[in-house]
Order: sequence, then structure tokens, then C-alpha cells
Amino acid sequence: MITEECQERWEATEEQIETIIIPAMKNIAQQCAGYGEKLQCPPAFIAVMLRDIADAFDENPAEGESSCGCC
Repeated sequence: MITEECQERWEATEEQIETIIIPAMKNIAQQCAGYGEKLQCPPAFIAVMLRDIADAFDENPAEGESSCGCC
């Protein structure tokens, strides 16, 4: 299980930020803007979708499914 201590210790490298994190965030933002256009929905609905996704990542993984190498 990923502990709070583990989450607090992990820090992205500059290379990870520039080559993975920033491009991923831009891609996700573009995809979500496209969904908003297709659905003709207000941006607040897309924000709710993104919060639901974030909440799923915040939930504790099932026992034995740790994705963190430090714990």
C-alpha cells in the first residue's frame, strides 16, 4: 500500500517533469476540451469528470497492489 510517508518522499525529476508530466497534462487538457466540445457541456461538467478520476487514484489500492517501490 502507498503510505502518506511514501507519497511525501517521492519527487519527480526535472526530466520526468519535462518529458512525461507536462506533456501528459497538456494531452489530458486537450482531450478534455475535445470531450467538452463533443458533449456541448459546460466546463464544470468536465471538471467533475476529472475530480472523479482523481478520487479513484486517491483511494487505497487493494492489498498487495502497491505501485510504489519505496514501501
